[in-house]
Amino acid sequence: MPQNESQSMPQRDPGFWQHLLSVISHTWPQAYAAIMACVVAVVRGMQAGGKPLNTCLEAILCGCLTLASMPVLEYFGLGQKLAVAVGAAVGFLGTEWIRDRATIIADAALSWWRRK
Repeated sequence: MPQNESQSMPQRDPGFWQHLLSVISHTWPQAYAAIMACVVAVVRGMQAGGKPLNTCLEAILCGCLTLASMPVLEYFGLGQKLAVAVGAAVGFLGTEWIRDRATIIADAALSWWRRK
């Protein structure tokens, strides 16, 4: 065996691929939902004729927003498979639409809280 080969990967772990596949299968619903949000946001941005950088940033934001919504789904007892639909909806509506609606809800909640 050549000396370079033993030095390139000194700690070969035969269980690495099994562990990697286990992690991927465990996080696949979240990854699939985020990827779906990104794809839908990119297609929506291309259809609207937006700048490529803005489209990519919007897609990343939609993916992150989808990942952030996963604990909310779990809190309300909804399945992980619903995350793909949430991701597609987030990608289709966009972050600006969601931000506008969240601002309206937050303002209403704060005004209700102030009255008490």
